[in-house]
Amino acid sequence: MNEQTFSIGPLMKAARKFKKLNQADVAKAIGCSQSALSKMEHNLLIPSAPQWFLFARFTAIPPETLETGIIDRHSKVRFNDDQVSLGFKIPKKYRHFRAEKVREIYPFLTFLEKKMVPPLNKEFINSTGLESEFFLDFDNLINFQLFLDTMDYFIKAGKNSRSDVKGIANFGQDDIYWNHYEIDWKKLDNVHAVLNEYALEQLFFQTDFQIKVETIGGKTTVSYFPEYHLKQFSQTVSSEVVEFLNFYRAATLENLILRVLGKEVKVELLQETHTSPLGARFEVKGA
Repeated sequence: MNEQTFSIGPLMKAARKFKKLNQADVAKAIGCSQSALSKMEHNLLIPSAPQWFLFARFTAIPPETLETGIIDRHSKVRFNDDQVSLGFKIPKKYRHFRAEKVREIYPFLTFLEKKMVPPLNKEFINSTGLESEFFLDFDNLINFQLFLDTMDYFIKAGKNSRSDVKGIANFGQDDIYWNHYEIDWKKLDNVHAVLNEYALEQLFFQTDFQIKVETIGGKTTVSYFPEYHLKQFSQTVSSEVVEFLNFYRAATLENLILRVLGKEVKVELLQETHTSPLGARFEVKGA
């Protein structure tokens, strides 16, 4: 990045709360007063280079955080992991069955901030009852209800056509979202291999669904199988949200293949009956 477009203060607060540390402990570690640290977190004081280095080491955040404005430790999702997220106050409806990283909300927030006029990212975050800093750390865990509410927010904003959803995926699923995974996958040379690696790496994105890739009779398909804990969500999900979800899945696969292989494919939902409305199977045409 040639120009820093984000604030350091919220990143410091996000990293501290992820570790469930108080300001006094962090201030001592970086050699400043608690008052000074508070000012840093509120963007009233900029940490010196040595202070930032000590802070990053003490809170164990990757060095590239200062370039991306997002904390991404490249760790796997552990279902309901009580070691993460709980430094923040999480509303009750988002507290249970947490199996997705904040990474999965990032594309939507990016679109709301940079493509909507006026920007709606702050309005959306306020509607969740979560602190804005919560969304700066990809390793914070969310549950599928927050993902459903995110899609519902876009539906109410009138951004739910297939072309709208494709635009969200294409713009929001950027280099920060894909991170090093996309770089690794560019070593592959065919669609099936890329999709298979994407399915295998889901532990770095979410554990709400198992993804299975098959090629039979020259037809490549990608199936989404919801885990048992999603049963409660499937009982209340609307048909509009299910349609949005499947548009987004198709757009994600198309975007991934285009970014990795430079190849345009069409991903179509197969009209099959599933035990859960959240399950789906897609055909990747042109694979």
